[in-house]
Amino acid sequence: MGPQSTSAVEDVLDNQILVLLQHQRRVTFLTLADSFPLYTWQSLFTALNRLRGQHHVELLPLPADYEVVWRRGHERSSLSPGGG
Repeated sequence: MGPQSTSAVEDVLDNQILVLLQHQRRVTFLTLADSFPLYTWQSLFTALNRLRGQHHVELLPLPADYEVVWRRGHERSSLSPGGG
């Protein structure tokens, strides 16, 4: 897989997470992992770090988990064709 293929796979996962968060607004990491069983925890954390760096989500530590919070105001740019 070349760099562009990897980027396309990353974009798919990022968008899937954002769509889930637009409906639920807040989820725990374990709920997110259950929602996307085809992805490893490492790939989910990597995607969340990308989304956090783009200011789409916040990650809040919990005693035995993380809460993933969607940041309002980024839904149009993140889900438009071609990304944000």
